[in-house]
Amino acid sequence: MPRAAERGALGLVTCHRVEVFACLAADSDARAWLGGSIEAPELVDAVVVRTEAAAVTHLFRVAAGLDSAIAGERQILGQLRRAYAGRPTPLPSLLSAAVERALHHGRLLRARTALGSVTRSIGSLAVDELLRHVPEPADATILVVGAGEIGKLAIRALRRRVGRTLVVSQSGESAERAASVAGGEAVALADIARAIDAADGVISAADTRGLVLTADLLRPRVARRPLVVVDIAMPRSLAADARVLEGLRYRSVDDLRSEATISPEVVASCEEASRAAAARFLDDTAGRDAAPVIAALHARADGLRQRQLDRALAKLGHLSERDREVVAALAQALARGLIHEPTAALRSKPSRVGAARDLFGIEP
Repeated sequence: MPRAAERGALGLVTCHRVEVFACLAADSDARAWLGGSIEAPELVDAVVVRTEAAAVTHLFRVAAGLDSAIAGERQILGQLRRAYAGRPTPLPSLLSAAVERALHHGRLLRARTALGSVTRSIGSLAVDELLRHVPEPADATILVVGAGEIGKLAIRALRRRVGRTLVVSQSGESAERAASVAGGEAVALADIARAIDAADGVISAADTRGLVLTADLLRPRVARRPLVVVDIAMPRSLAADARVLEGLRYRSVDDLRSEATISPEVVASCEEASRAAAARFLDDTAGRDAAPVIAALHARADGLRQRQLDRALAKLGHLSERDREVVAALAQALARGLIHEPTAALRSKPSRVGAARDLFGIEP
């Protein structure tokens, strides 16, 4: 994010990625700052850092669904809105303004472009991928682990496509509600082994912040017959040693394929609109930064003009009232003329605020 000495962050966790948007001081090391919150040191090297305009543009693209596995995915807009609204403490003003503008941009694009027609989701893609590898899907039993937002989308996509749907969740109540959508059956988490044993395929969307499907849990099942597991949880819910079990076909969100639902021309147009909207936000923000400096320049010039005018008029007591007005007008014209160019430059290029502060000795 640009220009901020404020500290504060917004976390966005989806099935595809983890995003952290933060306001840091200009001289901060973003990777080191974030690394202090990552328990696994090896993950720090995988962090992608964007700053300044690139960070703002990325936020606007995320809100529009253009950085999703499905171009224009609508779920991401709701996820961003809930992450923003659900924070226990307010965000720094700059970050808050950026998120609100990005949310508005995302809604606007969905209302005015073909992005609004995109109905596919990660959940439906997971079902498509799973059923590619399940013989006779109409007679198959599919287990969905997790009854959160993405799990529910997968459960809806399974309706009328498979013979039986089982739903396991940490909350039995949530599992029952989600299962009812597809005429499925809720299974207690304690009985997950039995559900896996009965399943021809598994979709894991468990929001558990940890591993659910372990090698010990899956080994007895795959020893009898092959099993396909599509893991769209974040973090991944399938243990690394379980993913390579003989007889198990492991697919993650990175393996999901989506046939384009909107044309490349529409995507390109929305990309350009997102870049332009981000640039306008940056200009507006920089303009707000310039306003106090411009006001300070005017105040300084007016103060200097008045002091010098008072000193001169004190020495020119013989002047008539008319002559004194002429001298005052001259002083005002000179002062305004001298600050006109700096003021115009700041209005046209607010990025020069820092230089103006240094040049004229204006405190932040």
